[in-house]
Order: sequence, then C-alpha cells, then structure tokens
Amino acid sequence: MDYNDIDKPLYSIEDEEKPLYEIADSRDDDSGVDDPDDLNGDEEDCDEDYDEDRGDDDVSAGQDASGERKQPSSLSLLLKTMFTPVEGWKALKRARIPTDQFASRCFYPLIALAAVSEISKVFYEANVSIADWAVDGLGTFITFFFGYFTVILAAGIILPSRARDLVKKDIGRQFVMLTMSTLAVFWILIQVMPMFEPVLVFLPLWTIYLIYKGVRVLRVPSEVENSTTGLMCMLIIGVPIFWNWLMAEVLLPAT
Repeated sequence: MDYNDIDKPLYSIEDEEKPLYEIADSRDDDSGVDDPDDLNGDEEDCDEDYDEDRGDDDVSAGQDASGERKQPSSLSLLLKTMFTPVEGWKALKRARIPTDQFASRCFYPLIALAAVSEISKVFYEANVSIADWAVDGLGTFITFFFGYFTVILAAGIILPSRARDLVKKDIGRQFVMLTMSTLAVFWILIQVMPMFEPVLVFLPLWTIYLIYKGVRVLRVPSEVENSTTGLMCMLIIGVPIFWNWLMAEVLLPAT
C-alpha cells in the first residue's frame, strides 16, 4: 500500500462549469411543434371570429357561469326587443331558437290571446253576443296566422334578389313572427282599453321602428337595405290589414 495515496480523496469532481444535467431547448429542434407565439396568434384570431359571431357578452348570448348554453325564452326576447331593439335583435340572433319553438312559445299564444281579447266588446259595446265575439275572435286569429305566411310568401317574391334569403332562414322567419307579435300585443291593448284607441292606434309606428333596426342587425346588403326595410314595413303592416278587411267584409258576413 502506498502511503502517499492516503492524502488523495477517494473521488474527485472535476472543476468544470458544466451542469449536472441539460434540458434541450425544444424550440431549437425540428420536432414539428409550432412556436407558442404562433399558437397564441391563432387563438386570438379564433377569439375574434367567435366574438363577431356570438357577441361580446357571454351572458346575453345565453351562457351561464358554468359555461353551459342557456337558451332564453321567446317571450323574454320579444320584450327585450320591444324595449331595447338593437340588443333584442342581437340576442335573438345569438339564441338560435328553432322557428317552430319560437312560434309555439311566443307567436301562436299571442295571436290566440289577441283573438280572446275580442271578448272585451261584450263589456264595452251594446248588443254584442258571445257568437259575435267568437266570430270576431276567429277573424283576428286568421288575420295574424295567415298574415304571417302571406308575408313570408310575398317577401320571397318582391324583396330584392340579394335580400330574399332573409325570409328563408330561421332568423328571418322569427324576424317576421316577432314584429307581427308586437302588432298582436298592440291589438290586445286596443281591445282591452278602447278608450285609449286614439293614442294606441299609433303603436304600430313602433313596429316600423323595430323593423328598421332589425334589418340593420340582420346585415342585409347595404345596397338594398333601404328598399328591404320599406318593403318589409309595407308587408308586415299591410298584410294583416288586408286579411282583417277580408275577414270583416267578405268571409265572415257570409257566415
């Protein structure tokens, strides 16, 4: 045994400025992973598209705090549109409610209520029987019911060619239903409060304003926006008047 080796350590660590381990920089290799900055850029683009399609407010778009989609009621959308037209139309567009559901939960109940409101004539007018109320109520229901389908049919013919797709989509049909539902609401108010008829008779002007705002929110091509607005106002206001005249003057007297 060499005693000179006693002073030597059993092991030695070379004095080198090298780490005990190294982690390869994944950004320097060609592993096929994209640059995180690029990924963030893609996410931002997607977020911008999502915001444009769904709106800025998740709550108004029908989402609760848990992130699950919560569909607003059709009647609440009607009231929101009547009092805040721009926000109401946007909410209706984002809700994506099926047309048959909107009809069964908003349009049909309101026109049925408009028909029932004809019974108020029994209290305000003399010599009005239940049979007269039933006939008038039937005429009111037919006025709005057939009026809706007449508007859809006529709009597909007389609207500018670039705007005809409006009534072929669910949102377009709901646009017609909602505006005609406001007419049904105004009709109910006139029947229940006939003493205010000289004032309430001007309420359809608000429907015209809703049509104007709705056409803009639905993004009709700017070149035909004014003509589309005018024609839709003429149809939605004029067609129920025509059907009401037809019921009162032609069909119902014959019965």
